[in-house]
Amino acid sequence: MTPQEKLKIRMQKALNRQSKADKKAAQAKVTQQENKRAEREGELRAMARKIRMKERERREKERDEWERQYGRQSHSPSPSKYGRDHSSSRRRSRSRSRSPYYRY
Repeated sequence: MTPQEKLKIRMQKALNRQSKADKKAAQAKVTQQENKRAEREGELRAMARKIRMKERERREKERDEWERQYGRQSHSPSPSKYGRDHSSSRRRSRSRSRSPYYRY
């Protein structure tokens, strides 16, 4: 084997080692990015859960205060409140939106 052929083989092996190392580093980087993304998603989920819990507590507190102020009443809607008047107002609002004079 000539010295030039030996050098060529040595260079090819070095190139293969470097290529392998580059692939390994790229895979490690992708894995690290995926882990960071998963961690961020977990943090966001925890924050959203905390916000929902605080919002629920706030609504419950407001409901309790309202009930203390106005007394406990039936939780079922009264027919006069959601009966004919509600549906007719809904109908009016729909017909108003179909009016030719109503434009966005």
